[in-house]
Amino acid sequence: MNPPDSFLDHRARHERDLFEAAERRELARIQQRSPEHSPEMRVRIWEKLHQVRLPKSETHAILRMVADQTGLALTDIHGVQRDRAQVPAP
Repeated sequence: MNPPDSFLDHRARHERDLFEAAERRELARIQQRSPEHSPEMRVRIWEKLHQVRLPKSETHAILRMVADQTGLALTDIHGVQRDRAQVPAP
């Protein structure tokens, strides 16, 4: 059987990991709105944070939310979509 200290160490590591993950998410939220990043980079950060790809349709309902969360204008989001449509997918 594991000694009690081992359990406490595991629990402390788990709590630290959860705290660090929350810090990374908050940093990503800040970076996705940073004017220092291009619209493409801000959308990429948003995609990574939410683990989804930006829809290809310019009329998709989620685009307004993406624009709001990234601090971009909807026309900027449409620009990212057009740029991606012109570049072959990797």
